[in-house]
Amino acid sequence: MRESEPEGGAAQGARMRRQPRQQRSRTRVRHILEAADSILSAEGFEALTVRRIAQVAGVPVGSIYQFFPDKAAVVDALAGTYIGQFDAAIEQLVAASRAEQWKDPVGTLIDAFTGLYRANPGYVALWSGRHVSPELARADEANNAAIAEGVRRILVRQAALADSADLARAARIAVVVADALLQFAFRQAPDGDEQVLEDLKELLRLYLARLTSRLGES
Repeated sequence: MRESEPEGGAAQGARMRRQPRQQRSRTRVRHILEAADSILSAEGFEALTVRRIAQVAGVPVGSIYQFFPDKAAVVDALAGTYIGQFDAAIEQLVAASRAEQWKDPVGTLIDAFTGLYRANPGYVALWSGRHVSPELARADEANNAAIAEGVRRILVRQAALADSADLARAARIAVVVADALLQFAFRQAPDGDEQVLEDLKELLRLYLARLTSRLGES
C-alpha cells in the first residue's frame, strides 16, 4: 500500500471524493470508517446515515463529504476493509499450512473464518442485506475466488491431493457453500449458530473425503 492511500486499498479509493494525503486526514477517514462499522454492528444498516456516522465519529458532517460523496461510498470503503481482512487471512492460512500439518484442515479453515465473522459483526450486517454496490459485489466475488485458490493450495499440502482443474473447481464449490452457510449461521445467532457451524464442518469433511477418493493422492 502506498503511503498516501488510506486503509482499504483500491476498493476503498475507487469511490472516494478525494484521497487523504496528510496523517490527520488519514486518521479522520479511519475514524469515519470505524464509526460506520460500530453503527452497523450495534444498530444495523438502516441506522447508518451520514449524520449518524458524523455523530459517532465526532466530526462535522461536512468532513465526511470532503472524502465521500454519499453514504454508499462510505459503505463501499468499509466493505473494502473487510475484504482486505479476508484476503490477508487466506494468505496467512496458506503460509501456515506449509509450516505444519493440520489434524483437521476443514475445522481449521472454518474456525479461522468464523473468527473473522465474530470479529467483524458489521461485515455480517452489511453482507446479510447485500448493501453493496455492483463494484463491491465484484470485489467480493474476486475475494471468494482468491480464497478458493488458497483452499486449493492448502488441500494439495494438507490433504495430499493431486493438483488439477477438478481440485480447483471443488475448492471453489467448497468456498461458495461455506460462504452461504457462514452467513446463514450468523443470521441465526450473533456469534454464529453452533449447530449450523458444526453441520458445515461435517458437510465439508464429507466432501473432502469424497474428493480424496475421487482425485486420489498426489
